[in-house]
Amino acid sequence: MPQTQRSHNIRPINLSNSDLSAEKKFKLRVKRIHRRRVTALSLVMFVIVTAFSSQLYQSRQTKTQTQVQWVQQQHKLQRARSQYRDLSNQVRQLHDAEYLDNLIRYRFNYSHDGEIIYNIPNEANKNLNF
Repeated sequence: MPQTQRSHNIRPINLSNSDLSAEKKFKLRVKRIHRRRVTALSLVMFVIVTAFSSQLYQSRQTKTQTQVQWVQQQHKLQRARSQYRDLSNQVRQLHDAEYLDNLIRYRFNYSHDGEIIYNIPNEANKNLNF
């Protein structure tokens, strides 16, 4: 009898029940394997996305905190510059003899020879109209 070659894509029509159940079992096994792979890949992707999301959230929090600190430092710098201007102005005024004389007279009750200083209480100062 001559031997015939079978093509791999051609199947015999009359399959027995045992062959059919083996084929179904194989298909079910393949489906199960694919389902496991899809589940595993989904889990890995979920973990990766979660990790990147948490890092993104942390970086935004850090950025926000840095911006808040920067604004606070800018306010401190403005106050320090304002204080520097005020102190520089006072130093410049202290070099003026007339200002220095008035400051000593009113703050420390200093008087020239022959002058009399009268101290008026604060409540009396409110009633006086100067």
